[in-house]
Amino acid sequence: MRRLIIVVVTATAAMVLVGCVSSAEVQDLNKRILSEKRIVRKEPNRTYVLDPPDSFQIESTAHPELSRTVVIRQDGHVTLPLLGDVHVQGLTTTGVKEKLENLYEQYYKDNDLLITVIGFSSKKVFVYGEVGRVGSLPYTGEQSVMDVLGAVGGVTQRAAPRRAIVLRSSGEEVERFEVDIVRLIVYGDIKQNVYLAEDDVLYVPPNVFAWIGYQIDNILFPFRSILSGAATYDVARDIGTGSD
Repeated sequence: MRRLIIVVVTATAAMVLVGCVSSAEVQDLNKRILSEKRIVRKEPNRTYVLDPPDSFQIESTAHPELSRTVVIRQDGHVTLPLLGDVHVQGLTTTGVKEKLENLYEQYYKDNDLLITVIGFSSKKVFVYGEVGRVGSLPYTGEQSVMDVLGAVGGVTQRAAPRRAIVLRSSGEEVERFEVDIVRLIVYGDIKQNVYLAEDDVLYVPPNVFAWIGYQIDNILFPFRSILSGAATYDVARDIGTGSD
């Protein structure tokens, strides 16, 4: 009971220092996030590196027989007409285009190819905390915080959107980028729109009221896991602090 009292007192003091976003503000925030006009749909980054089991489309206007969709096998190869097995793992779409055009030169003079990644299956980014859908998303090489929030359905009513973080592991070090989603979405502060790298974690923490609820729940029901809030709070906290 003493622990419960400490939690409530601490959280009450925090409410005075940290303003919570109201329910109406969260609804407006999500409306803006999910608006087609606000979410910029970008083409996949040309620097995206292809790995198994990514898939890409080859298009040739001059030679339609070369057009097809291929999946990179675990050995890093794809099988193509006239060429047989071609190693493409570790190449960008530009690299694949140049390699295939060079290889096809012995068969065709005008072999301008268009290479488009259609299956991003080898890399992930992760979203935890108070968002519409937690878990992993395919990494496309061109995703910002705004893109990811749109893909997971925005934030929940329990969110503290002004205190979101992006965690990036670099060897033994973990970089931490603070993101104020309200400033990004409502006020258009593009400095908040961090672009994610492969394996980055975007975490939206619970607001003070939700945090109180999670702590009380942990005290009263210590063996119950709250996947959308308390558990992911601990996961992101451990990642950010380097705890095992």
